[in-house]
Amino acid sequence: MSSTRDSPALPGEPAALDPRLRTAIDASVGWCEDLCALHGVGSVISRGLWNAAGTPPPLHPDAVVVEPGVTAERVEERLTGREHAGVKDSFATLDLSSAGLQLLFSATWIHRRPAAAPVHAADDAGGNRWTLVRTEEQLAEWTALHDTTAVLLPALLQRGHFAVLAREVEGRIVAGAVARLGSGAVDVSNTYAVEGHRLDWTELADAVAALFPARPLVGYQRGADLQAALAGGFESVGDLRVWIR
Repeated sequence: MSSTRDSPALPGEPAALDPRLRTAIDASVGWCEDLCALHGVGSVISRGLWNAAGTPPPLHPDAVVVEPGVTAERVEERLTGREHAGVKDSFATLDLSSAGLQLLFSATWIHRRPAAAPVHAADDAGGNRWTLVRTEEQLAEWTALHDTTAVLLPALLQRGHFAVLAREVEGRIVAGAVARLGSGAVDVSNTYAVEGHRLDWTELADAVAALFPARPLVGYQRGADLQAALAGGFESVGDLRVWIR
């Protein structure tokens, strides 16, 4: 008979990882994997570390720490020969300065419990709404506002587990986000709002749930965006750091 235990880990045994944090990290790795594939770049996961086999897309890391216990030496080994590199330390435990990297920013993993699809997630009383970006022309407008023209390529629109979302007011995009369905969770990333507008995270979560109901939402944020996400029903579940060389 098998059993589960909630007691602390035994000496020498790794502590159990918060499943919410595990889901968020795995979703982020899935995103990097898909974006690299979109740009024709392969990738490898070995000894707790994901890394792109070639130059990753702009704004994306060369390596992501997938498991706790990965050392700075192991990361440095994977970056051999790369003059420019980025690393996502998913557990915020590494000092990569000895490898010639500097800290770019610190952030917080977030998680929102599953919710059923709202009945009227897309529209408000004024006719303003979240819509799906479906055409290359719409995507070009969206990415120009978010400076991701060279990152989110048109072929992304042909992948069913991705949804590029735009918040429109009087026919003009004022906010955006990308939702990616993974193994039982939805990664919410690339969030933004144009000047004079703010991103309502409760409203965004409803729009995502309308597409992918009854699944947890995950991602990471920092600063004012983090506070807005927490106010919108997300929980902080861990810290991360991004380093660059």
